[in-house]
Amino acid sequence: MTGEGVPPGLVVGVDGGTSALRATAWAASTAARRHKPLLLVTAMDPPTPYGTGIGMPPDHFLEMETKGRAWLDRARSTAERAGGPAEIGTELVIGGATATLAERAQHAACTVIGGHAPQSHGGRLGAVATGLMGHVPCPVAIVRWAGETEQAPEGGPVVVGVDGSPTSVEAVVVAYEEAALRGAPLIAVHAASGSRRGLFHHHAEGPWGEGETAEAITLAERLAGMREWYPEVEVERVVTRDAPRDALLGYARSAQLLVVGSTGHRELSGRLLGSTSHALARSAPCPLLVVPRGTRPEQQRSRSRRREKTGP
Repeated sequence: MTGEGVPPGLVVGVDGGTSALRATAWAASTAARRHKPLLLVTAMDPPTPYGTGIGMPPDHFLEMETKGRAWLDRARSTAERAGGPAEIGTELVIGGATATLAERAQHAACTVIGGHAPQSHGGRLGAVATGLMGHVPCPVAIVRWAGETEQAPEGGPVVVGVDGSPTSVEAVVVAYEEAALRGAPLIAVHAASGSRRGLFHHHAEGPWGEGETAEAITLAERLAGMREWYPEVEVERVVTRDAPRDALLGYARSAQLLVVGSTGHRELSGRLLGSTSHALARSAPCPLLVVPRGTRPEQQRSRSRRREKTGP
């Protein structure tokens, strides 16, 4: 079943819960900043084999549709209060949430889901987040924040994790774009203990000052050229010996957005990077944007539009 047929820009999973409404509010304001349409999607999976409805009361699916429509109506109202874009579409699907959102993500600018309360090291990531992160071609946002406000707190910096991987470079581009759109400063955090160089090359023991200089150079290389495209973004560079998760969580406490890269699960580096992004998806205290490999073409189009507005 489908509602208004708006081509998806940002896609939000809606399930009637508070976390989904927070995700909707965040996505609405983000879509407005990006001048993108917003698509609200509710997927309702029947509790029967293959969705046949065998053994269900005759009005079961009608009740499901009524409930789903109510969820979508509430989410649309939330999006409108958040100052969402002019184009807000809704879609109700009978099927699994992960498969439905993964399909919509194939042509989306970003897929957004609500995050549960932050969990400790032993917590488990939800099934939908697990099924999307590293498996869809667009960035995935897991949205949560502290407090009871309907709108995400603003005014904090955008924080990005930087290491030596190609995906990290793409995450940096996304982070700069988000900082520029939000009028926010950017904090680029390079955790030396989790860098690609640190993972695959032996480092002789020595004074941290020497290693810090080398890692600072690595960080500067990762950010090279970005000031030309985003001269208005104020950047703070941070090099730390802390583990990536701990370092990023520390800066995320005052951030309005945390951005990290993830290559998925096809290679060793992907598993190592994926462990950090999955840990942050469980525990980040602010909205988290996980950028997959191959996101750069969308950002190149954004930078081309910036050039058209500002000149070469």
